[in-house]
Amino acid sequence: MFVLDSEVVDQAFETIVARVRTDADLLLGGALDSARAEGERLRGRVGPPGWPVAFAKEVEIERGPVRVLHDHVLLAFSWTATAAASLFPQLDADLEIAPYGLAQTEVLLRARYEPPGGTIGRGVDQLLLRRVAESTLRAFLARICDQLNRDA
Repeated sequence: MFVLDSEVVDQAFETIVARVRTDADLLLGGALDSARAEGERLRGRVGPPGWPVAFAKEVEIERGPVRVLHDHVLLAFSWTATAAASLFPQLDADLEIAPYGLAQTEVLLRARYEPPGGTIGRGVDQLLLRRVAESTLRAFLARICDQLNRDA
């Protein structure tokens, strides 16, 4: 399954890129509920806002390097459930930072996951879990952008 969402931040591209390069872990951690670093690992809770707590899950985030590609920057990361991982999909994502005019920046989130449970899991994902994933990722992206706007 593929999820895509984006927001525009009212700061110049160069400012956002500098922040992502120096504070990528803080930025990702700040978008998680109850985030904490455990050695080299970052853990926290994700879930759709306003949904029952049963839909929230503690995940461990592993991030890749910040990559500069022509006129945009990519930060790859993945998250995996810390408990009952076989029941929850691993999510692989890219946070893409691109100029949006002279004084704004687009922050785009592309995420991919494969629902567990084969055909039955894909059916449940289509009926309900896809909405949970989309809402969770939308909230995660909004928190990242709120941090970037707050730090202006």
